[in-house]
Amino acid sequence: MPDPTEPATSVPSEQPGTATPVTTTPEPAPEVVPSPTTGTNHITAANAYAVPAATVHTWLTTRTGPAAKTAFLTFDDGPSYLTSQLLDSLKQLAVPVTFFVIGRYLELNPAITQRAMAEGHAICLHSYSHDYAYLYPGRVGNAVNIATDLDHAMSVAKRVLGPTYAPSGYRYPGGHMSWTGLGDADLALAQRGLSWIDWNCMSGDADAKAPTTPDEAIATLTATYTAAGSPSAVVMLNHDSHDKHLTVATLPRYVQYFRDRGYGFGVIG
Repeated sequence: MPDPTEPATSVPSEQPGTATPVTTTPEPAPEVVPSPTTGTNHITAANAYAVPAATVHTWLTTRTGPAAKTAFLTFDDGPSYLTSQLLDSLKQLAVPVTFFVIGRYLELNPAITQRAMAEGHAICLHSYSHDYAYLYPGRVGNAVNIATDLDHAMSVAKRVLGPTYAPSGYRYPGGHMSWTGLGDADLALAQRGLSWIDWNCMSGDADAKAPTTPDEAIATLTATYTAAGSPSAVVMLNHDSHDKHLTVATLPRYVQYFRDRGYGFGVIG
């Protein structure tokens, strides 16, 4: 993980390569692919707990938040062959989350992301390639490459999720906090109606020394949550990739952690 290169309110952790809050997830919509009239990154039933990315971005960057505590559990790098297990667990827990998907994986495995959206979760973008060398040559953001890569991911997502699929959130691979020279790329995102989203706590599942037990994962969550000042708006970083079995296994404990502290759950629109 590169060291952060600019001040951030979030906790750096992602590794290379890899509204109204509620505590329930709606019943799956009858259709697998959302209706073309949806015009969002989630089904209509999720409107009750979806928050625009611009609002979440402001909460993160200004260390503010809603009056009602809201946790946004986010999962980067999918879809993967573990996504179905995550969805099964989330259905049992009655919790909606936000998936930041990689376009090339979405292209290879569309059905599981269609299922995620139909079951009340939100789908945001996390690039098409997740290629650090292409997106950030010399650790500096290349706005042209980032925008081209993003447009490719958006094209794939519209084919998979419907022509009016329209997210408002984007997560830079590695996180915005990890790179320099992103001003022009941020402008390109804004021109596309997107706000970048980092995080303020995490499971540590992509760290160089990632937790190896649920207790260690909860300790990482506790340390990062406390360092962030126990905010009323929590954006938790997790990963949905082939080797994240511990993340799936610990998910019920993450949910209980926030419920014990009075949080409801939302998704990023």
